[in-house]
Amino acid sequence: MAKRPLFFACFLCALSLVSFITQPAHAAQTGLDLPQPNGCYPVGVRTLLLTDTRRSRDLVVTFRYPATDGTLPFAPYMDKKTADAVAEEWKLQPGFERQVHTHSRTLAPVAQRGPFPIVFLEHGTGVVPSIYTVLAEGLASTGFVVVATNHTPDSLISVFPDGHEARFKPYWPPDADRRTQGEAIGKFAEDVLVRDVRFVLDKLGEMQSHDDFWHGQLDLSHVGIVGHSMGGTTAALATKEDPRILAGVNLDGSTFPGMNADVRPIEVRKPLLFIMTEEHASNPDVRVHEFVGSESNTYYVVMSGTDHMSFTDSHLMVSRFARDSKADDTLFERAVLTSTLTRSLVEEFFGKYLKGESAPHLDVVTHLERK
Repeated sequence: MAKRPLFFACFLCALSLVSFITQPAHAAQTGLDLPQPNGCYPVGVRTLLLTDTRRSRDLVVTFRYPATDGTLPFAPYMDKKTADAVAEEWKLQPGFERQVHTHSRTLAPVAQRGPFPIVFLEHGTGVVPSIYTVLAEGLASTGFVVVATNHTPDSLISVFPDGHEARFKPYWPPDADRRTQGEAIGKFAEDVLVRDVRFVLDKLGEMQSHDDFWHGQLDLSHVGIVGHSMGGTTAALATKEDPRILAGVNLDGSTFPGMNADVRPIEVRKPLLFIMTEEHASNPDVRVHEFVGSESNTYYVVMSGTDHMSFTDSHLMVSRFARDSKADDTLFERAVLTSTLTRSLVEEFFGKYLKGESAPHLDVVTHLERK
């Protein structure tokens, strides 16, 4: 067994949500402006279809990246088919996506200060990559190329360039016991989700060499990954298993029975930031910690007053576009605080481990556990 680190979970923080706020979002009568990205770069966005011929698998991948300023149109929050599925799932007003204003310009040229470090952004089960736009735009504005893959059939919906779509389908036996379900989920994570990450990372190498748009702009020696829920589990596993990934962030993702031969914590052996809700942290099964990174480079942040979906854009949408209730200013303000705090911590973490920058908020010790 590997030696346990002296500073296990270097920092376990209960952080106030009144900190780290930079520029707020605005909820005007004409719609919702997402929180302003807090970096120095404008943000560009483009979406590609990547095909893994070995697995006969098509993946829709969205890139957000540091861009040059310009007058190209701002990208829609999500396409209509995706928005219709999200509206049905979250009970939002039809057409809500037309009222959401992003800060990403479609097909804007990449800024000429590259190459830029890469951060994979992994979605949770039954959602779509677009609901992490606040996080993606923030990371891109601070100098990262953000790569968000839509993993079928784990996502709520994936809409392909030719118009056909793939919907969520459970990949675990719904009527089985928890262990049997957990084993199926863990197998899917390894055999599909982590393999998707590796495939896309391979393709980035080809794009760096041969694609006119990306040539010379991708720093493949500095790669990180962040994910939420099942995407957080994927992020931790991919960080552990792929030597090209230097650091990972898990946003409230769990382990499952049977994973890693039931050995806990799962040792990632690289820098790891694990942000979780109070409910997650108080779970007695989690007190031994599900994942641990390298010695003195593991951060556990417990964010007070949050739930599992607080690490997405969902509460921003529900606070303004709920189908059966009025706009909720309190929920909206809380959602802005949570999303911008999460973004700040993730940016600091990757700034430290992919760029060599300082992380003044992460490196403030509020509670230290020694093991």
